[in-house]
Amino acid sequence: ADSSVPVVLCFAAKSQRGSRFPLSVCLISVFFSPFFGCAGCSVMSGFDDPGVFFSDSFGGEPAVDDGQQVKKSQLKKRFREFLRQYREGTDRTGFTFKYRDELKRHYNLGEFWIEVDMEDLASFDEDLADSLYKQPAEHLQLLVEAAQEVADEVTRPRPAGEEMLQDIQVMLRSSANPASIRSLKSDQMSRLVKIPGIIIAATAVRAKATKISLQCRGCRNIMSNIPVRPGLEGYAMPRKCNTEQMGRPKCPLDPYFIIPDKCKCVDFQTLKLQESPDAVPHGELPRHMQLYCDRYLCDKVVPGNRVAIMGIYSIKKMGKTSSKGRDRVGVGIRSAYVRVVGIQVDTEGAGRSVLGAVTPQEEEEFRRLAAMPNIYETIAKSIAPSIYGSSDIKKAISCLLF
Repeated sequence: ADSSVPVVLCFAAKSQRGSRFPLSVCLISVFFSPFFGCAGCSVMSGFDDPGVFFSDSFGGEPAVDDGQQVKKSQLKKRFREFLRQYREGTDRTGFTFKYRDELKRHYNLGEFWIEVDMEDLASFDEDLADSLYKQPAEHLQLLVEAAQEVADEVTRPRPAGEEMLQDIQVMLRSSANPASIRSLKSDQMSRLVKIPGIIIAATAVRAKATKISLQCRGCRNIMSNIPVRPGLEGYAMPRKCNTEQMGRPKCPLDPYFIIPDKCKCVDFQTLKLQESPDAVPHGELPRHMQLYCDRYLCDKVVPGNRVAIMGIYSIKKMGKTSSKGRDRVGVGIRSAYVRVVGIQVDTEGAGRSVLGAVTPQEEEEFRRLAAMPNIYETIAKSIAPSIYGSSDIKKAISCLLF
């Protein structure tokens, strides 16, 4: 009779089909008797603890792997140290910072690119070069970002009106032995490869978007600066508009269209590479490989040039098939191509191109000659000096040379 009877209301979440969070209320009466003593109090201690429990039905954003981010930051730091600190020369002749000076010289000339030798990277850090060989698609972007930061440092202060830093393109070259087109298999997919051959076809230079802006036809909502992956892979347009506004009709299916004026584009070109005649087995036809070049790699070669290509062995979606119906045979089949990151033109031997054979010393000499006020007469007098007179004919030949 002396026992108190407290009443506790418990809200228990009961899972029932067809309802989201139905609640059932149960009434619990707890009698504290002298038999239980303080044990009853210990049983009910913490019953009103405000715990919060939730369930994410939509999954949300994928969790960012901190370890992966730390590894990328470390690789980017090592790439930056390589571009800053790699030097050539000896104590007697003096040291020169190869890539740092080259970045500054090219940027001042309005050429926003740099060519990195894989042997130099391997001598600086062998693990860094190995990671670039095995995962070039991810690590080449880190090298580009490191080159951007180094270029920003060495070109400050920039002239008025040119304060914004331009995008730097990183090209790769290597003196390693190349592999034939026939040796490229599926285990080398997404890896850095070097293949020789002859260019047999080249398309015109066209524009490819690197960042696009989309607008919805229904609600006029704009999605800006959507990155597009490099290479021949396109961008899959969203089928539905995610914008929901009260009082507006629902947007139709496939509502987005591209705004050309707000897209950022670069030049690109596709080439066709054929096996070298000495690499084709007896009695077989030469094989071909499609190449994708962009920015400063465009118009670097013409059909007929013997080249060695450094690139990323990639895949793309095949063209539309003529078969109708849902059960198409080639749904998972992809065709291979090479995303070019470096071109070495073979200039030795008969019939080879001399494109790109100008050394920096010859370039400086050409610039010095171009600055001379009487360069026209100097070139005219240098043509057939053993023939006296005929200055008008020699000047005409000089004009035809350029």
